[in-house]
Amino acid sequence: MSISAYLRAWACLAVLIAACSSILAVQTACAATVTAGPDVQSSIDAASPGDTVLVGPGSFGPLTIRKSMTLIGNGSLVRTSGTNACISVEASGVTVSGFQVRDGLYGIRLNNATGCTIENNTVIGCKQPGIALLFSDNNVIRNNNASFNGLGGEGWYGIYLSNSNGNLIEDNVANNNGAYGINLFPSCNNNTIRRNVLQRNMYGLYMFTSCAYNRILENDMSYNTASGLDLRFNCHHNIMKNNSMVGNVVAGVSYLDCGQNTLSENVIRGNGRFGIQILGQGSENAIIGNNISASPTGIYLEPGNNLIYKNRFIDNVKQVQEKERNRWNAPYPEGGNAWSDYAGEDQLSGPDQDVPGPDGFGDVAYQVSPLSEDRYPVMGARFQPIVVKKSSIEPSRATVGENVIIKAWLDATYGITQVSAKLPQASATGYATMNPEGDHYQGRLVTALLEPGEYQVMVRARDGRGYELEENIGRIEIVARTGRNFDSAMSKIKG
Repeated sequence: MSISAYLRAWACLAVLIAACSSILAVQTACAATVTAGPDVQSSIDAASPGDTVLVGPGSFGPLTIRKSMTLIGNGSLVRTSGTNACISVEASGVTVSGFQVRDGLYGIRLNNATGCTIENNTVIGCKQPGIALLFSDNNVIRNNNASFNGLGGEGWYGIYLSNSNGNLIEDNVANNNGAYGINLFPSCNNNTIRRNVLQRNMYGLYMFTSCAYNRILENDMSYNTASGLDLRFNCHHNIMKNNSMVGNVVAGVSYLDCGQNTLSENVIRGNGRFGIQILGQGSENAIIGNNISASPTGIYLEPGNNLIYKNRFIDNVKQVQEKERNRWNAPYPEGGNAWSDYAGEDQLSGPDQDVPGPDGFGDVAYQVSPLSEDRYPVMGARFQPIVVKKSSIEPSRATVGENVIIKAWLDATYGITQVSAKLPQASATGYATMNPEGDHYQGRLVTALLEPGEYQVMVRARDGRGYELEENIGRIEIVARTGRNFDSAMSKIKG
């Protein structure tokens, strides 16, 4: 091509660019702000792309938006019944803000919509999802209240994503919905779900079937009737970080057949059965730096080959149950986990814990289960929910047949439900129930059936959460009655 031809081509391109810029400028200049009349749908239909429609106080029927525009409410209620959505968005580049929405099958529904913003709305009392994204990508759902939806019937969602990717869901409240605060199902990928409050649903956040590469950050998923965070069936490569899962009835976090997810730096406390439960075939999950505390079972694992380290397992009745072998520490010096029931010392260091000098890791491995151990348990997490502060055995040397009074002063975080004393060597004959007596527990040990000898005395206490403490409080010596010989007495009886 000649130089003159190149120059002509560049000139044509410059004309096209100028023309396009002029068209965009005209469109921007022509965008208008209008106030809707009583028939809001007619005002929406009459608006041009890019316009802003302001809706004043009042109650309006269902609205459908089929062009790029902004719809702003001020004291505006949109409600409907039957199978309609209150506000249906069927175009890209739409903003909906400032509405109260209620009673529809859907509250606000995006269908094949991209680049929309749904913010500052209250969506309550809808039969299924409060806010729904269906096949809709790269939208922002921000600062909405989507609560009390899906009550009755099957139970549905506060916020629902289906086949929707790259969305930002942040700073919303989705409480007291029939089943889910936020639900992703199926095939929802690369979404960011951040700083939402998802409480008192059945599930706080529920991810179901082939949802991957989502970021679940800084959410409060507490006090739900099942789990705070629940992943099921091939949900992988998701990152869950800096969330709170507190006081859920079943579990803080639950996976079923989900692997290669990262759960890090979350607060998982006081859940009804499990802090974390991982079921089915999922493996290669990373569980790092979480506070897993005050649950009957800290973590329950069916699959193996998961990596669990830098967590704090504090005050769980049972720290771990696992069915297969997992990895409980990273290579030295990254280390393992902190265990509130670890009683070892730290006087050595190094990968083999054989170099003089402490390093913050216990010198002896923590036995996680019969299958696994934590080679580098982190020191400093010792916690006992029941402590024997003081005890007494009176007398400490007793004649066969003489009663022995055992006392124990206990400190319990969760209250005491049962206390007993026993002599382990004496089986059923060396046992005493201990009852409250003022500031202590007291029991009477009957020695009439004991053989002369020396016995350990153990106190066993159980608290309101099922934690049991068994502690040796001393020894007792049982001696034969003086002046009597059992064998000679029996021979006289036989004679």
